[in-house]
Amino acid sequence: MIEDFQKNGFTKVFKVNFDDELTGLQKLIYNVTKNQLIEHNTDISLEEKINLKFKEIPKENFFSDLMNSINTSSELKNVLNSKGILNSFKLIFNNPEPFDISTFRARIPNQKRTIYKWHQDEGTWHLSKNPSHINKFPATLWLSINGTFESDGIQLVRYSHKEKLHNHSFVKGQGYFNIKNKKEINEDKIFNVVTKPSEAVMFHPLTLHRSVPSTSINFRPRYTIDIRYFDKEFKPKFNVDLLFQIKRKLKNLF
Repeated sequence: MIEDFQKNGFTKVFKVNFDDELTGLQKLIYNVTKNQLIEHNTDISLEEKINLKFKEIPKENFFSDLMNSINTSSELKNVLNSKGILNSFKLIFNNPEPFDISTFRARIPNQKRTIYKWHQDEGTWHLSKNPSHINKFPATLWLSINGTFESDGIQLVRYSHKEKLHNHSFVKGQGYFNIKNKKEINEDKIFNVVTKPSEAVMFHPLTLHRSVPSTSINFRPRYTIDIRYFDKEFKPKFNVDLLFQIKRKLKNLF
């Protein structure tokens, strides 16, 4: 696992072993969304329930309520602090510690805020003024809650963590999650992440990645969590794009 992380910038897709923490979160997601879903037999399995299609495009306030309900829940905290997650990070780190920011994501019909363009996670942490974020270099475990396909997953660029920290632009509601020069993307090195529920991939803070762009409205939701841990001993060396260096200096002046 660590060999792939160091060489490719990300691991193979693997199963995270939970007790009942993920099941508790899946139940909560269903209870919050069930009135928005197509008519269904409530006796179907939980996995089937959280893969049911939305009956229509939900209103904007529903998305905000959903994100708030899940991201502030004890069920999510139980997943983030589970032995399954800690043991997963121990595959790449000697002494993993939880990073300050881990987030539930919901890709639901016509919600553009969940679509992220090409970026490196370190782009946001690099410009942060929060001492809890600076120079921590957290790895991300991208956990699938209800399964992902090539059409709604993420894409990672192999070996891109060995390049540099690119110049990123700010995206409202997201952060510095958009590299300025798309020519930096090597199309031949793109890996499409496809998962079953409870499967994950871990990637380096400098690995280029994005959400798979939408080509049509997909009424099946996709639920994932960006889980981040860091190791004080993990200090990758890298160059920073000159314009991004200037952007950091200017930001620190104000």
